[in-house]
Amino acid sequence: MSTTTMTSTAIWEAWIALWNGDLSIAEQIIAPDYTLHMTPIGGGDLSAYAGPAGMAAWVGQLHACFKPFTFTVQVGPLIQEDLIAGRWLAQGTYVGGFPGAQAQPGAPIRFAGADFLRIVDRKIAEYWLSADVLDLLGQLKMLGNA
Repeated sequence: MSTTTMTSTAIWEAWIALWNGDLSIAEQIIAPDYTLHMTPIGGGDLSAYAGPAGMAAWVGQLHACFKPFTFTVQVGPLIQEDLIAGRWLAQGTYVGGFPGAQAQPGAPIRFAGADFLRIVDRKIAEYWLSADVLDLLGQLKMLGNA
């Protein structure tokens, strides 16, 4: 589907497809100068996630650590003017490679979050991520008492 005819619902569906591993869709739905709002695990600079290529690389890195890695929509999309929101559940099996993780490969991983997207000219211009990172870190045995 062309981005000039994509509805907000179609953009959300494509967004979930990206998170489910269709990295090729990033160029179609993410603005080159989109803004990401989140605190990366371990801190650091968000410039690594800049543009559609940076976003696709980040999703690809996660898919390399968790196989299969699936995102299921629990709520949404909720659409208001140029904003889209939805809650998701991520599930997979840890296969290794997550920096700092002490979990053994084969450990099941399951955590939830919500995405908030601002759309400009049928592309994602801003992305706010709110995920249960403490739950994920505990499952990866990255917390002091995990």
